[in-house]
Amino acid sequence: MGVITLTLVAAGTQAPGTGPQLWVIVACALAIAVGTYSGGWRIIRTLGAGLTQVKPAQGFAAETSTAATILASSHLGFALSTTQVASGSVIGSGLGRRGSSVRWRTVGRIALGWLFTLPSAAIVGALAALLAQGLGTTGVIIDAILGLLFILFIFWRSSRNKVDHSNAINVPDVAESGYAVRIRKRGKVKPVPTETGTIPPLTPIAKSAVRSDHAARAVEQAAEEAARQIKAAERAAARANKRAARKAAAKGDQK
Repeated sequence: MGVITLTLVAAGTQAPGTGPQLWVIVACALAIAVGTYSGGWRIIRTLGAGLTQVKPAQGFAAETSTAATILASSHLGFALSTTQVASGSVIGSGLGRRGSSVRWRTVGRIALGWLFTLPSAAIVGALAALLAQGLGTTGVIIDAILGLLFILFIFWRSSRNKVDHSNAINVPDVAESGYAVRIRKRGKVKPVPTETGTIPPLTPIAKSAVRSDHAARAVEQAAEEAARQIKAAERAAARANKRAARKAAAKGDQK
């Protein structure tokens, strides 16, 4: 809204010192809504599971810190990106949770995207301005058509690897997030009953997903144990070969 308002003021179609017009607010709100609807699940998967494994307490801490930072910066008049603030809050919650880990490779890709955003936007804006200034109304129409085609291409490309409510977040993680727990000393975790005195049961789908997840983890643990045993056997065989070689060398020296 600020950029559009600044453009209108610079073009002389809006008086300086006035706020955003109603159509600017509505257009920006619709653009944000359409963007969230079309790519929101992909963002949820990246922030909810791509950076770190977000649990309910982490999500609450990240959202609270994000809201506090944005409100404070708005009050002081600082310009910032809500996406960067939210991503930083999620990373911080991952660093602060015991036993959690941050996927720094994903963080690096996001940082590279932020790094190239400003120069890329400047280049695209300069080319669009040259077209609009050189061709007039025709240039503006060409800019709009090219922008629409690029948006459709991105939408088509993202639809090839569709992300929605069924695969954005792992089902066992969502199912387990409904349980309140109290962490005691020595790492013991005790479920906390609800107001009715019972723990909410899992649905059949969630139970099946939890069983599948546990089975997959058991297979991974068995594979890791087998790999460790193979490495141990290889090390033992290497030591035996070295001892045999030393004995053979010692016998050769004696002869």
